[in-house]
Amino acid sequence: MTEITGNNRSPFWPKPTHPGHVIDPVAFVLALLGGPLLVTVATFWAFVPIFALVFGAPAYLICGTPTLLWYLSRYEARPIAIGLLAVAVNTATLPVLLWTDILPGRQDVNDMLFMFGGFGGGFAFLWGAAFGWLYPQFRRGFFAPITPNAIPERKGD
Repeated sequence: MTEITGNNRSPFWPKPTHPGHVIDPVAFVLALLGGPLLVTVATFWAFVPIFALVFGAPAYLICGTPTLLWYLSRYEARPIAIGLLAVAVNTATLPVLLWTDILPGRQDVNDMLFMFGGFGGGFAFLWGAAFGWLYPQFRRGFFAPITPNAIPERKGD
C-alpha cells in the first residue's frame, strides 16, 4: 500500500514538502471564538468593537477559519504573523464585498470601503493577533509541533 501513496506525482495531490503540524481542534475553536471576544471585552468602552463583533464575525468565520487552518497546518502560531495574514485576507475580500454591493445598484461604495477596509483591517489584525496568542495557550501537549531537536537520536545508527 505504501507504494501507491509513495509514488504520487500528481499536480493535484503533491507530496508534502514539510512535516506539517497537527491542529488541536479544541484549542482552535476556543481561540477562533475567543479572539474576537477577548478584543471586544478589552475594548468595549470604545463602543465600536461591539458593532465590529456583529458585522465582522460572519466574514471572520467564513474567510478566517480556512485561512487559519491552512496557516496552522504549516507554521507555528505567531500573533503578529497571524494578525498580518488576517489583514491580507480582509483586504483580499474587499473587492468581493464591493462587487456584491455595486451589483444591486447601490452606490454606498465609500461607506463600504471605510467600514470594511478601515475598521475591518484594524479589527482583523487585533482578532488575528488575539487568536495567535490564545491558540498556544489552549493547545494540549500532544498537539505541540515536533521540532528536529526534540527527536532523540538513537545510539548505533
